[in-house]
Amino acid sequence: MPEPNDQERVGLLTARLGLPEGTLRPDLALEALRHGSYVHERSLAPGREVLRSNERLEFLGDAVLGFLVARRLHDRFPDATEGELTRLRAAFVREESLATVGRQLGLGDLLLLGRGEERSGGRENAGRLADALEAVLAAVLLSCGLQRTEEVVDRLLQPLFERGERPRDPKTELQQLFQSRRRTPQYQVLAVAGPDHARSYEVEVRLESTSLGRGTGRTKKEAEQAAALAALNDPLAVERALLDEPVTLSAPDPKWNEIAAEEAARLRAALPDAVVEHVGSTAVPGLESKPIVDLLVGVRELSPSLRLPEYEAMGEAGVPGRLYFRKRGPVCVNAQVVCHGSALWQDALLFRDYLRAHPQERERYADHKRSAVASGASTLLRYSEAKAGVIEDLLERARRWAGP
Repeated sequence: MPEPNDQERVGLLTARLGLPEGTLRPDLALEALRHGSYVHERSLAPGREVLRSNERLEFLGDAVLGFLVARRLHDRFPDATEGELTRLRAAFVREESLATVGRQLGLGDLLLLGRGEERSGGRENAGRLADALEAVLAAVLLSCGLQRTEEVVDRLLQPLFERGERPRDPKTELQQLFQSRRRTPQYQVLAVAGPDHARSYEVEVRLESTSLGRGTGRTKKEAEQAAALAALNDPLAVERALLDEPVTLSAPDPKWNEIAAEEAARLRAALPDAVVEHVGSTAVPGLESKPIVDLLVGVRELSPSLRLPEYEAMGEAGVPGRLYFRKRGPVCVNAQVVCHGSALWQDALLFRDYLRAHPQERERYADHKRSAVASGASTLLRYSEAKAGVIEDLLERARRWAGP
């Protein structure tokens, strides 16, 4: 199928949204379909017009979608608690749900992508489709108004609304939450009591070594549902478990700098206005480290809807003013997105530069890390807690070293 031109793209998008011909502003429709990689490639060519990617529209679309879904759920579930409504809304607007709607809409065929993004399967990428769908909804809002946007959202999300009306299934909800983060919960029967005709089961749901919740029931399945519900009712514990991971230390590896350079280039292509720095222990020559490269990404403004290609979004992960992303696989990378020039930005660079300039301090930090792991801090959260004191001390020394 030949690549559609701009006019055809606008016409196809208008028709697939169920809108009357000519109601969608062409400039907004094309902006909504325009990925940052496409804009970046065009900006490098001489004489090209200045184009805008769909990021601004995505920001607006994320807000209007959240509002319309929240209002719909509020009306349809008058007896639901705030927590239940929050979980339902999260299920509606999460990346995988929006990507499914985007695929049904045929949105991938209409996207304007850079050549590299095209080759890497961007048209089927869940993040690209979810972002574009939000941007398209913003284009509908600005072209046609809120009432027409609500009609489009109702039409596109109708299958999700129908599923939302079914009785709640906590085990499925928890499973879907973990699958979206590429993790799998495990259920373990802790005890079975009572005679055959009146059994009572106690079950615990875990993520690796971390307990998330316990429940009891007359059957194993009923107890598993109760355990899953207990986990869902403690979202902070679930988030901590999802964040946690095993920690090991490795000798310095020259490949860390190569990985950092390659990943920084990919992130700059996805976020053309961002500044990317290699930070953390892998950026300090001669320092033992977790074999995970840390990148600091400086942006003008943080957006909760920000997504990075191939990275798992972890939210703030306990640090206000930061969005934490990670990639695990053959290449392991953390990306910490902060406002460029902020205190978090400055501290991360200062900490790195101080250790680079002071070998004795580098060795003191290495000794502390080895001691932390030897004492049993073998998972990320415990390891981070064990290092917190020495990091603060080193950072204070670095500030004195740097001066005003």
